[in-house]
Parts: sequence; C-alpha cells; structure tokens
Amino acid sequence: MLKQYYIHILICFCSINSAAKAQPTFDTIKDCLKHKPHVLGKLDSRNSFIDNSRAKIFGIKIGLDFNERLQFGIGYNQLYSKATNFEKTVYFTSNKNDSSVASLKLQYISAYIEYVYYQNKKWELSIPLQFGIGKTYYQYTNLGIKNIIEKGTFFIYEPAVGIEYKIVKWFGIGAGIGFRFIITDYKRLNEKFNSPTYAFKTLIYFNEIRNSISSEIKKQKQKKAEKK
Repeated sequence: MLKQYYIHILICFCSINSAAKAQPTFDTIKDCLKHKPHVLGKLDSRNSFIDNSRAKIFGIKIGLDFNERLQFGIGYNQLYSKATNFEKTVYFTSNKNDSSVASLKLQYISAYIEYVYYQNKKWELSIPLQFGIGKTYYQYTNLGIKNIIEKGTFFIYEPAVGIEYKIVKWFGIGAGIGFRFIITDYKRLNEKFNSPTYAFKTLIYFNEIRNSISSEIKKQKQKKAEKK
C-alpha cells in the first residue's frame, strides 16, 4: 500500500506540473468574463488515502460558468467514509467497563476555480483548484445522545487536473487526480491527511439538455407559425 501511495504522489505532481504550463493568462480570463455567466451546481466525491487506508470526501458546489471555460464558486465538503485508524475509545467510568467508540469527523467550506485549457467536441482538459477552512472533531454516542470532543480548525488546499470525454451530446465520463494539503494543530492529521486524491465521474451536461429543449421548443413554435 505504501508503494502505491508514492506512485500516486509521483503521478499527481507530474500531472500538475504539465498542467501548470497551460495556466490561463490574464487575457484568456478577461475574454471568458466577457460572456454572460450561467449558474451551475455540482456533486462530486474524491477518493484519497488516510494513514494508508482509502477514504472518500463528498462535496457539493454552486458557482458561475463563463463560456464553458472558466468556473468559480463555493462548496461544502465532508469526510464520507469512516477513518477507522483515527477512531478513539471514550470511557465514561473509571473502571473502564462503560465506553464508546468516537469517530473522526471532517467538514470544510471551500472556494473553487476551474479553468478548461483544452477543449474540442469530445475531449476536455481542466485545472480545478479549491482551498478552504473547516473543522475536525470526534463524535460518539452515549445513552442515545451524540457528543462532540476535541474540536479543531484546519486549512486545506487542493490542486488537481481533470479530463472529460463526451460519449454523446448529453452524457460523458471523466477522471481527475490531485493532492490534498491540510494544515491543523493536530500533528497526526497533518501527517496522515496530506494525500493524493483521485476521482472517476459520470457526467450529465445539463446545459446541452437545456439547449436541446429550448431548440425543440423554438422549432415547434416555428412550425405552428408557418401553419398559420
């Protein structure tokens, strides 16, 4: 598992380095911002490693899309799967006969920006980037009541590269690879949560669906007008 971990790190940094050469210039960003934006929403999940075990981060994002090349917005993310290596046993009495397992929780709010540096009818290559602030804590249940202990704050930074392939007009698939950097007062979290991230996506192009529906409505209106 450790060998696989370092291979992921190498792939990640090579990908980010190659993508960095295609970073947007001020002129390209300025040109994108000239177009009328539309609101978009995203659901995503990113796989990563925590203490050599797989873990999943679930996220929801809302933002603006300019010319299908530049996106930015905000998001909410949280640790979706249990980080079993970070569980703690909490004892309620001195004789240690009454206890509960406390699970680690991780949540953060992020700002994100994504730039598409290559695009054709089928393929799309992008540079997603997000950074944010959040909290960690342990949660356990005692007598049916949820309790929280050891609260902490952290900062997070996640650069990545992404690729998409449009199978048909409305649907596609994608993948991404990046790295998660986390800074907290909790030294063990700093060491174990800094990790490569990767994701596989099934894509639904709602803009294409909306455009197709609008186009069909216009055609029907034209046909009715011609009959009159």
